[in-house]
Amino acid sequence: MSPSPSTPEPGVGPSVQRRVAGAALLLTASTLLSRILGWVRDAVVAAQHGADLQTDVYFASFTLPDLMSYMLAGGALSITFVPMATRAFQEGGQAAVDRVFSVVATTMAVVLTVAIAAAWVLAPMILPSLLPGFTPDALAETVTLTRIVLPAQLFFYVGGLLGATVMARTRFLEVALAPLVYNVAIILGGVLLGPWLGLAGFSWGALVGAALGPFALVAVAARRSGLGFTPRLALADPDFRRFVKVSLPVMAGFSLVTVDEWITRYFASALPAGSISWVQNARRLMLVPVSVLGQAAGQATLPFLARLRAEGKTEEAGRVLHDAMALVAFLTLVASAGLVALAGPGVSAFYERGAFTAADSAATAAALVPMGLGVVFWALQALGARGFYATGDTLTPMTLATIATVISLPIYGWLAGAAGHVGLAWGTSIGMALTAGLTLFRLAGKFPYQAGRLAVGIARSAVIASAAGLAAWAVAGAMPPSVPARVWLQLAAGGAVLAAVTLLVGRVLGSPEIAMVSRRLRRKSSIK
Repeated sequence: MSPSPSTPEPGVGPSVQRRVAGAALLLTASTLLSRILGWVRDAVVAAQHGADLQTDVYFASFTLPDLMSYMLAGGALSITFVPMATRAFQEGGQAAVDRVFSVVATTMAVVLTVAIAAAWVLAPMILPSLLPGFTPDALAETVTLTRIVLPAQLFFYVGGLLGATVMARTRFLEVALAPLVYNVAIILGGVLLGPWLGLAGFSWGALVGAALGPFALVAVAARRSGLGFTPRLALADPDFRRFVKVSLPVMAGFSLVTVDEWITRYFASALPAGSISWVQNARRLMLVPVSVLGQAAGQATLPFLARLRAEGKTEEAGRVLHDAMALVAFLTLVASAGLVALAGPGVSAFYERGAFTAADSAATAAALVPMGLGVVFWALQALGARGFYATGDTLTPMTLATIATVISLPIYGWLAGAAGHVGLAWGTSIGMALTAGLTLFRLAGKFPYQAGRLAVGIARSAVIASAAGLAAWAVAGAMPPSVPARVWLQLAAGGAVLAAVTLLVGRVLGSPEIAMVSRRLRRKSSIK
């Protein structure tokens, strides 16, 4: 019989488990705070400008910068550089890490600077193909805002390399704080500059925030950790060529984790005004549990998986990954049930104020329901891919993700024509289900993460989450419209019922994930 994930596995060092849990807890708290600040940022945008063509333009202005960063693997530096920096440190100490960082940072900074300059000049010619439904006036405004945020990609990229070297030493605090600084700067930019610059105030805030948080804050941490830097431009350097070789699959591949947002903007640009904003706001709420539970756990787990693999402890690495996926699947399924059951009052409570009307809330909630159903697939994809990345294999997961994206594209187009922005939301979840399924199926043949036992655990967690979600929906829906502060009471009552039924049904079904959560909470309480 396979041991329960709630019981420490033979051979799994308690110190590793504690450090993974501690790193995951820190990054989870940071991600939660970042998402809260992200909601505040979007709520300010919604309150000031509602959901119309102007907000569509603002959200669309990040498409080209994000696309360019993605094509240069800027969004995947923790994937490509953490294992590389870890191996360099084990083989040659800090001097080896300094050399690898200096070569990659200098060379890629030059490449990225040239790319940013080219994108700045060519933006009027590139954006019409990315947003084919926009009018000439809307495209002109998008170009203006795009040019403001383009230079931020340099700060994100170099800061990402710095953060990867810090995380390779299993230090996470400054990396955790960086997105908080970024979001605060955006909010301040919109509030302080908005009366004069409109939505451009948020764009300038994004540029300043990228310089202060993801770059400057992490640079100070890297320096304090002992990282040395000497400018070294060397396209033919073996270390740089190795970095490019590992990064190429990420650069050439297209994963829905990133391109879903661009795909929905592409199709939504031809839909009624406000469609991009409705989908964007729904995505922000959906990504809270994805980021807090899935991506944060993956970010925290990767350095430990890379280290265990480098030390030859393959079985231990497999057990660490399995336990992380089982727990994250349970938590995200419960969160998914909550998002679906409480979509209406949730959107109204978080967004409906100022220029954001009840009709905007209804349109956003309609998109949140199908998006909420896909939360578990986003989280499992984030963790499952780390199994490949820990071995230095970026080609396989990106190949699978690209295949899933190609298959999904006509689905997005058909659903957009059939059901508008709600159809695009369904396309997001269907595409991510396909991506996660292909990734985990292929990973089972390469990484010992006990796929069969994981599947049984996920099925059990789905039953628990479904029962809890139905109960929360029934309680929230039974509340009369005349009740004061109805949406907040619906959220409070529905959330309480969701938690209570999850615990009750989970204990009846013998969920080891509930025991795991309880044990970790007791451990944190005893430490305090």
